[in-house]
Amino acid sequence: MKAIEINQHLNALIPDLNEKTVDRVIYGNPEVEVQGIAVAWMPYRDTVLRAGELSANVMVTHEPTFYDHWDLDGKLANVTESIAKRELIEDEHITIIRCHDVWDALPDIGIPFAWGDFLELGPPVGGERFYNVYEVPTCSAREFTLQMSEKTRQLGQPTLGFYGDPDRQIQRVGLGTGCISNPFTLYEMGADLAISVDDVVRAWVAGEWCHDTGNPLVVVNHCVAEEPGMVTLANYLQKTFSDLPIHHIPQECTYQSIGN
Repeated sequence: MKAIEINQHLNALIPDLNEKTVDRVIYGNPEVEVQGIAVAWMPYRDTVLRAGELSANVMVTHEPTFYDHWDLDGKLANVTESIAKRELIEDEHITIIRCHDVWDALPDIGIPFAWGDFLELGPPVGGERFYNVYEVPTCSAREFTLQMSEKTRQLGQPTLGFYGDPDRQIQRVGLGTGCISNPFTLYEMGADLAISVDDVVRAWVAGEWCHDTGNPLVVVNHCVAEEPGMVTLANYLQKTFSDLPIHHIPQECTYQSIGN
């Protein structure tokens, strides 16, 4: 099994995948024979080193390696940090494959479904590609958010951002897929409470709107919302390529909270 064949298999899971996709071999030898696969949300330097320690010569990641959505086709391809990262990857003899567009859109086990399952929301009662809406027992937005924080605590985020009226009664919760989690779209789909990520929410847009309307909006770290999907990706690869060692490298909230 070659690295490029892993990439081709994953891309074939979405028949209408855009021809211009970031899901490709990002760096390394596409023809290398796969000895082991490491799965991680973000290919940080220490994650690449960990993959090497695990004797995984292929990494499947969700987010960019080189600080730009288009990786080496982007504007930061030749900055010092990108050059240093290329050298590290070469030294570790690793080939990096990105699985982003596919895993965002894949039904049942892709990013939004894995996120909803992690939060124990049950099956979706509505949705469209990248977005799901769930029905929950009637409670206040505050009660729901506190319960949710007990889940996200497991991934390094014990507190959550919140806009709107915490006493608003809710029955329908909407969530999206990472950066595709526009709270306005979720409200239009009938959600009483929207869950979005910190890379999307702007205080002077959604924050102000929720403050004025009272509509509840929970803000979670991007990685926290997508880490459950990395578990399902690793499980899928293990089931599909059972003769290969598959290693999930867990990652948590991407920022540290500092204070007294």
